[in-house]
Amino acid sequence: MNKLRWTLLVICGALSIAGGFIATGEEAHGWWSAIPGFFALFGFLGCLLLIVFSKFIGRLFLYKREDYYDGN
Repeated sequence: MNKLRWTLLVICGALSIAGGFIATGEEAHGWWSAIPGFFALFGFLGCLLLIVFSKFIGRLFLYKREDYYDGN
């Protein structure tokens, strides 16, 4: 499993770096558009943030004490 994980990380990193050198024909709309792999990293960090935030909200509102139904 460890070898597969490293292989996938290397492939994703190589594709991200290669994607920065491919000309898309679009003009840059900000300084972030010129950074290779910026949007891949931005999407990954956004996904992580959504996961952490949803787990926090779930723990805050959905989880109940273990003896929640034993109170009466």
